[in-house]
Amino acid sequence: MKPLSLPKINPIPMDIQAEKYSLIEYITQIKDIGLVEKLKQFVKANERDFWNDLTEDQKSEIRQGMSELDRGEKFDYEEFMSKHR
Repeated sequence: MKPLSLPKINPIPMDIQAEKYSLIEYITQIKDIGLVEKLKQFVKANERDFWNDLTEDQKSEIRQGMSELDRGEKFDYEEFMSKHR
């Protein structure tokens, strides 16, 4: 007896927009504040922090700029632009 061979079926690609709308609809129906809080925690935990993508030189420049601002070393935008136009 010949073994049964099933045709190869390519999986249908998921429509990501439809999935997102489905999630939105689901979320709007939630009445449990605990579940809402858990969803918020999940989203926050999965947010990408650009800081981790910066080089050490870039981080150093940002820290330096923040220190200068803390010391009051800043320029008015219009004044700066008038000198560089």
